[in-house]
Amino acid sequence: MEKQIPTTAEIASYEPTVPVKVAAAYLGITPQSVREGMKEGDLPIGIIRGKRFYIYPDRLVAYRGGDISNADADKRAVVSFLQKLIEAVEGTL
Repeated sequence: MEKQIPTTAEIASYEPTVPVKVAAAYLGITPQSVREGMKEGDLPIGIIRGKRFYIYPDRLVAYRGGDISNADADKRAVVSFLQKLIEAVEGTL
């Protein structure tokens, strides 16, 4: 049975970040390749904090589409991530 490749809409629905497994399926690579690519700086789709990988939906879609050099997209992705994170934290208070 073939694995389903997530759609761009499905990726965009992940808030605030995309799980490594889902990002790997979307890119057609293994989860380990996602982790290694992010560690090496070859896969600019998010950030790493400790052992946690935070993959921004906007950056993942942009990367797959070949648009990895747009600094404005980087800024929008970070702002979007932070806004969603703040909303999630406020929802637990």
